[in-house]
Amino acid sequence: MTSKFDPFDRVDLTYKVIHNQPLIASVLIPKALASQPACDYPVLVNWHGGGFIIGHRLYEGWFAPWALEMILTMPAILIAPDYRLLPESNATEILSDLDTFWTWMQTTLPSLTATWHARPDLSRLACAGTSAGGYLAIQSALLFPAQSNIKVLLSIAGALNTDIPHYTVPGPKMILGRLPPSPRAAQRILRDYVRRHVRPGAVRTSGDAVEMWELLTCVLQQACLPRWLGFNRSPGQHEQINPMAGLERVAEKVVRMPPLWVVQGDRDSVVPPICSTGFIDKMQQVCPQVPVLLSLQPGDHGFEVMHTVEDEWVQEGLDFMKQYWL
Repeated sequence: MTSKFDPFDRVDLTYKVIHNQPLIASVLIPKALASQPACDYPVLVNWHGGGFIIGHRLYEGWFAPWALEMILTMPAILIAPDYRLLPESNATEILSDLDTFWTWMQTTLPSLTATWHARPDLSRLACAGTSAGGYLAIQSALLFPAQSNIKVLLSIAGALNTDIPHYTVPGPKMILGRLPPSPRAAQRILRDYVRRHVRPGAVRTSGDAVEMWELLTCVLQQACLPRWLGFNRSPGQHEQINPMAGLERVAEKVVRMPPLWVVQGDRDSVVPPICSTGFIDKMQQVCPQVPVLLSLQPGDHGFEVMHTVEDEWVQEGLDFMKQYWL
């Protein structure tokens, strides 16, 4: 069976160990570079989606063809890290993984790759993410600017604002055309999962997107996501883990926000468009000088995987990224 990653050589590296569980970053290098002179290449770090609950760093179904084609044709090096998932962990622990990853990128990765034929050039670094990964891409820039040194961001249906009724008010929700289990059944599913899997020291970095999809829909319907993330904790923690609040650090000139390309489906039933458009609105208030491109397109969650570089909006976005990346 063919894989979207067949054109790449892959190296898996451990960037962190927590409770004896390694957190892996996969480095994908276009195979065609083996026949080229040894060189340093731009880097794209991609954080996977899955509602902070499912998925993993190389889940093929969530990689848009145009994103991989961009990597192959530039050419560039793709780095895809795992991170801890809910509900075994929380947002503070996930952001700790980001902190460790970006520090590892700057302090350890260069020595590991020094003798490689194709080496990552960390002075030309872009960061992308889909859904929950979009949140992590944005947080990488807001919370860890010195370590990440990101030149341009790509957020695809990023969960950039969870302080909205879609996430905070329980109630039946049509998700990708289907209703989750009834509220009573959903509560039972959630309690059962927590009882069986959440214990001190438990670490999970992947979740089958098919087998665990029902759990994710129950979380969305029952409005558990903010609580599982830890948004209900102290105000200081809330400000750190909420990207909307993090923009205040940009307004205070504590951090510099990189240029941002936002891709969003106008009928997204998992991450409503207001999550992206609301973030952009606030961003343009606090840092109007930062370039932003919004690609608001027809479609539900995941629509972007059906598109190619031939689509005008995709080409416009790729040109936007390259302008600030390279």
